[in-house]
Amino acid sequence: MNIKSSFLTSLISEPKTPIHWKPADFLGTVYTMQEHIDSPLHQALSGGIIQASMPFSFDIRSMDCFLLLYTKKGCGKLLVNNQIYTLTHPSLLFLDCRQRFRIDAAIEPWEYQVLFFTGNNLPYYYSLLPAGKITLMPVTQYSETALCLEKLLTLCTESGITSALSVSDLINHIITDYVLYQMTKDAPKIKLPAYLEEMRGLFDNAFRDSYSLDALEDRFHISKYRLCREFSSVYGLSPLQYLNRRRIEIAKHLLVTTDYKVHEIGSMVGIDNTNHFIFLFRKFTSDTPLEYKQRRTS
Repeated sequence: MNIKSSFLTSLISEPKTPIHWKPADFLGTVYTMQEHIDSPLHQALSGGIIQASMPFSFDIRSMDCFLLLYTKKGCGKLLVNNQIYTLTHPSLLFLDCRQRFRIDAAIEPWEYQVLFFTGNNLPYYYSLLPAGKITLMPVTQYSETALCLEKLLTLCTESGITSALSVSDLINHIITDYVLYQMTKDAPKIKLPAYLEEMRGLFDNAFRDSYSLDALEDRFHISKYRLCREFSSVYGLSPLQYLNRRRIEIAKHLLVTTDYKVHEIGSMVGIDNTNHFIFLFRKFTSDTPLEYKQRRTS
């Protein structure tokens, strides 16, 4: 599929863009297709980070593909079936492009990551979503979905079957999480104590900060023994084990998507002692940071 040609012929009217823009810039970078006959893989067509400022409006008749659109800053608008949806920050949209849709910038600068892609089983995934209604999925900065989306930016520009497999796996992971979120978001949830949810939120998003059981005890005015017992019961790990696992997951992502040195990445995830960082990394992955990077970037 020639995504650029398909896009240009699908435009219903001349798009409204900033003066320096070309219409095809809406697609981001066009990727080299990994052609495999009857391949079950999801294949990335184009994508990247888009910085949209007004005027910005694209009215599209139909494209034989799907898209993921992750709003990182600002706000956009989507018009589908005479319904307007607000693409707020931070949220993810999964859209079947085989229908008329229009996208506009609403609050500038609107920064979003977009991916146009194909796959034989995508219509089935899309059929599992609520019929006739588009809903977004919240995606925080360091969530697993956000990390997968960022990793796609690197992998989609690489060639070869190993990259194609990794891209397909990441896309499948993202849309599966998206569909599961939409199917379960209204289901009754077990109410957890607020302090446990706050602790997990700290570890997930403020993992660079220093923590100790005594400090957590002072913060929540609850015995550290009780905090450990209840946190472990709900999340399967003690608070500090959960925190260290989170730090190593972020470190793994940074190792394969950036050129930072090992000691820099350790500090970036809140572990300033490089020897301790390497010890923890090996404990969770069985590799040193350099071994892990070499395995996945060679």
